[in-house]
Amino acid sequence: MMVLTYLRLELKRAWKRFPQVCGGTALLLVLAAVTALAASRVLYGSQVTGRVAVGVSLPGDDALAKQVMNMVGSLDSVESICDFQYMDREACLKKLEQGELYAVLDIPEGFVEDIINGTNTPVKVWLTKNAGVEGRLFRELADAGALTLSASQAGIYGGNELYRALGLDQAIGQLEEELNRRYLDYSLERSRYFRHLQVEASGDVTTAEFYQVSMYVLFLFLTAIPASGYLMPPKRAMRQKLTAQGIGPVCRTGARIMGLGTLMAFASGPVALLALLSGQTGGMAVLGAVWTLSAVTVSAVTVLLYQLAGSLLGGVMLLFLVSTGQHFLAGGFLPSVFFPETLQKIGPWLPSGILMETGKMAVTGAWSWRSAAVCAGLAATAWILSAAAEVRRL
Repeated sequence: MMVLTYLRLELKRAWKRFPQVCGGTALLLVLAAVTALAASRVLYGSQVTGRVAVGVSLPGDDALAKQVMNMVGSLDSVESICDFQYMDREACLKKLEQGELYAVLDIPEGFVEDIINGTNTPVKVWLTKNAGVEGRLFRELADAGALTLSASQAGIYGGNELYRALGLDQAIGQLEEELNRRYLDYSLERSRYFRHLQVEASGDVTTAEFYQVSMYVLFLFLTAIPASGYLMPPKRAMRQKLTAQGIGPVCRTGARIMGLGTLMAFASGPVALLALLSGQTGGMAVLGAVWTLSAVTVSAVTVLLYQLAGSLLGGVMLLFLVSTGQHFLAGGFLPSVFFPETLQKIGPWLPSGILMETGKMAVTGAWSWRSAAVCAGLAATAWILSAAAEVRRL
């Protein structure tokens, strides 16, 4: 009975902060909308790179090499970003030094014939210093082309070994001719062998949906700031009195989590309702579950941060710095595909990363027990750590 009475009092104390939370919510909604619009335009609103000017030095009498380079330049993947300029080696290197070219390809004599007969004469490639994004893109294209040729030659060598093992040495020439024809055809016209698929940096949701989920998570974290006074741990004398009445640290922190959680749920209710009415969610049942789970989880993490801070100002600063910092590392402002590989592995296990995966369920309508379990585990862990931190204050 005492536990229920204490829970009712905590909920009543929390709801006294509701007017402040509503005022802060209005400002946060404006901030979230502006951030989502700006970030989306940065990702997809304009062209990121310019054209890549590439100088090509060809042997004067090698018509076959020029024909091959013309075909390479007509590929969609190359033509979309590269402009080939044909000139002699000295002119190419001079323009490269002057910064008019990003790269120079020096095609050797008999380049195509050497590919066919296995001589493997390398093409010299010069790259300008500080080439930026354009230079990196050209390097990726060149590496992809080299890997395609390497795979082709590996196939030819494998065919040769097979024919020798079968005693068909006299047919090796015919095999190489056929394989060369097929591999060159595949390499130079490879665009027709692939389906076009637009890939979103935001994963399995659209860019707009990704930022809606991201800003909703950040919005929940920052909603707690207007209710900061409620989140302060009780005084020492109060803790001792409550403990004497059988209301221990676990119960006390749980009551604060529930009180703040109800505030967050009601403050974010209009956002969830608007998403439902506009058809941007996968269904009422999934939305309701995600809405409740997200509010409770963010509440638990927030209570833990204030418990660790121990003061009002420290709690506000810690909440703001931790929520925005880990939200950035989790890919909330910029999708994690743009981050180093190490951060890409860490991001999904940060609170915002876990909550964004949970929020995506509401958008797609596809329930994931794994995502829900991880989110619930985060809430339980924060609750236990909050109780442990309060025990140390006794």
